Amino acid sequence: MTHPTQADLFGTEADHLGPPPPKSYAPSLEKVRAEVNKVLEKARIAKDMPWTAKEVAFWKTVFPQMCNWLPEEEAAQTRAAFAEEISRLEAASDVAVAPRRKSRSAAE
Repeated sequence: MTHPTQADLFGTEADHLGPPPPKSYAPSLEKVRAEVNKVLEKARIAKDMPWTAKEVAFWKTVFPQMCNWLPEEEAAQTRAAFAEEISRLEAASDVAVAPRRKSRSAAE
């Protein structure tokens, strides 16, 4: 134990190394772009909805947020492309489901 007026002979590790570098929680732009493009490509090549309803809800929430890490113009274009693909896939799902439904009068 040191006396309050006595300097620490060995110091602390922080004294020797300086302040710790600030932690960066920002993802790599390349990783974000790769993930966003992977999801968008999956939607583009799909003829039918490639995700469950729960997954669609997830991507509708997460995809636009992921785009926030991209440059502003690229983010806007990517969000718009994703929204367009989701609309197309949802419309295709509605069309595919509609003919299979039977009304009560047709079933009787």
